[in-house]
Amino acid sequence: MVFNLTLEDRLPGHAGNLTVEQTASVKRLWVRLFELFAQPGDKINLPPPIDQPKETETKEAKSGGLFGWGGKKKTEEKANNAEKYMFLGRTSDPRWMEMTLMEALPLIPGEKLEYTFWQMVATDNPDSTLLRYLRARKWDDDAAYRMLANTLRWRLHMRVDDISKLGETGLHQELEKAKPGLGDQFLEQMRMGKATLGGPDKSNRGICFINVQLHYKDDQPAEAIQLCSLYLMETARIFMGYPMVNACIVFNLENFTLANWDFEFVKFLLTCLERYYPETLGLCLIHKAPWVFSTVWSVVSPMLDPVVAAKIKFSKNLEEFQQHIDVGSTPVIISKNPNVKTKDEAVVADPPKAGVLEIPNSPEYLAYVEETKLYKKETSEWAKEELTEEKLASDALKRLERGRVHRIARIKAEKDIRANTIYHEKGLIKLTPEARLFIDFGGGNWEMQDITERV
Repeated sequence: MVFNLTLEDRLPGHAGNLTVEQTASVKRLWVRLFELFAQPGDKINLPPPIDQPKETETKEAKSGGLFGWGGKKKTEEKANNAEKYMFLGRTSDPRWMEMTLMEALPLIPGEKLEYTFWQMVATDNPDSTLLRYLRARKWDDDAAYRMLANTLRWRLHMRVDDISKLGETGLHQELEKAKPGLGDQFLEQMRMGKATLGGPDKSNRGICFINVQLHYKDDQPAEAIQLCSLYLMETARIFMGYPMVNACIVFNLENFTLANWDFEFVKFLLTCLERYYPETLGLCLIHKAPWVFSTVWSVVSPMLDPVVAAKIKFSKNLEEFQQHIDVGSTPVIISKNPNVKTKDEAVVADPPKAGVLEIPNSPEYLAYVEETKLYKKETSEWAKEELTEEKLASDALKRLERGRVHRIARIKAEKDIRANTIYHEKGLIKLTPEARLFIDFGGGNWEMQDITERV
């Protein structure tokens, strides 16, 4: 099936509906990225093995800290905190995140930045990826570039690409190798119902449900909950394809007490949404917040970016909840109706097969690599072209078509790049042998959709 691309009803500031100056901003950002990807970088110094203490003394530590008090102790505490992470940060140079962005960026090999960039684009329209950063920074080219570059170094440090490659089963195996028990803790977070994916909301967005009553900070290491969060965020991005340009998050606060409060996790999640996944939140629905939550809210609300804050809604009961999400998309823990289950709840599936970290060599993957090279070449040439108001519409349509070609090539290679998730096994995400990508949330309010060519 071939879908006809059109410029009708496209959101302003999105691919297919840009002004001449907005298009020029996209071009300038592409040029800067290609220059960044060409840089040689510096020799990579990996962090020491976990069982080998890192030399932590600094001039401040040797002199006893500020005014001679406590410097060494604080430095050792910082080093000990860094050593808690057994998977995150183990394949990147610590300098990449310790230094300021503009100090660290020249040290990172351009080929690594480029690789993680294309993995971040994944099945998205590449222009749309850049546009998220430009919109988030109000079309300030320099600010958008810094934000995007900061995301790339963060992705390398957090091993986001490895998380998607391994999948939950492969990640469990790798974590168990690093520290026995850590993989089991990760899987427990994935399977206990604390956070699940589904959909749609009433704007046809995918949904991440977070059931806060199931979370206790000290029940798992911070690394396990961060890995679970990143894995779900990367999985949720598969649902996206224009016009589904963002997602919905539901915080179910029923039975919430201060024992469920985890400031570090909330700060991590907010940082991810504001800095590293811009323009991906469409709605944040906080359900059944008890009076004790007002204490928490007084801490959280000042931290919120105004753009994120504007997307937060509250519901006191199921009736108000269903103004945003139908009961057919609602987990039983919220609806209290065991006769109406989401597809995630209703379908039992075997765990997905483990993915691998090795670079694939399948024909589909090699074709995708060649397509990426061609996309770069054609985009470099396009960035040099002058654009007039008269050619704006035809240019926009050509770029959409170029994005569609790239998306299709990536989808054909998906099985070699990304491990299947439990949502693949349950049928919410379907990648057919013909390389068509379908989303099937199930329920009476959704029909399975082919999103292969959505750009």
